[in-house]
Amino acid sequence: MLTLNSIDVFYGDAQALWDISLEVREGEIVTLLGSNGAGKSTTLKTISGLLHPRKGEIRLDDTRIDKVDPSDIVKYGISHVPEGRRLFPNMTVIENLIVGAYNTGAWQHRHETMRTVYEIFPLLEQRAGQLAGTLSGGEQQMLAIGRGLMSRPSLLMLDEPSLGLAPKVVETIFQVLVDINKKDVTILLIEQNAQMALQVAHRGYVMETGKMSLEGKAEDVAQNEQIKKTYLGL
Repeated sequence: MLTLNSIDVFYGDAQALWDISLEVREGEIVTLLGSNGAGKSTTLKTISGLLHPRKGEIRLDDTRIDKVDPSDIVKYGISHVPEGRRLFPNMTVIENLIVGAYNTGAWQHRHETMRTVYEIFPLLEQRAGQLAGTLSGGEQQMLAIGRGLMSRPSLLMLDEPSLGLAPKVVETIFQVLVDINKKDVTILLIEQNAQMALQVAHRGYVMETGKMSLEGKAEDVAQNEQIKKTYLGL
C-alpha cells in the first residue's frame, strides 16, 4: 500500500532522515520504534506532505505522493493523528469531529462516519456538546483518533497515542486500534510503549538517529536482544 524508497529529508540545511525505506502492506498494523529524536515523527510528517524528501520517493499503491500537498494527501486516503492530539480546545467534540471530514470524499458521508466513530468511542457521543479542552487526556486521545477516522482513511497514522495516559487507558486505546484495523483500516503506529506496540503490530521497524536500523515481523523484533534491552527493559 505505502512504500518509502530511500528518502532523505532535511530541515533547512540540517539533514533529519538518511536513506529511509519502509513498507506498509494493506491490512497491516506496522509500528515504528525508536528513541526521542530518532526521526519517527519526521517520517510521518513527510508521508503526510508536511515535509518533502530531497531524495527518494513515496508511493501510495501506484501513485507517487512525495510532492503532494498535505490537503491532497488526505484525499488519497491517509490520515495523520499527530503527537499531542492537536485538538481545537475551544470547539466541541462534535465540531472537532466535523473538521476531520472536510475533504471532498468524506464530507458527504460525515453522518455515517460519525455513527461509526460513536460506535468505537461511545463516550464521545455522551460528550458531543462538551468543549474538547475540558476532556481528560484519554478522552482527548479518543477524540483525536475519532477525528482522524472522519476522513474515512485507508491508512491511519498515529504518533504516540499512549503518551501521558494511565495504564488502563493505554490498554483501551490499543484494543481500539486492533478493532479499527479489523474494519479494513491499515495502521502505521509510532509508539514509545514498545511492548504494547509489538503485541498488536504485524511488523516493526526501528530507527536510530535518522536511519533505519532494524525491520521484521513484530515477534522477531520483540525477540531481538538489543530491542529487549533498550526498549522492553528485559
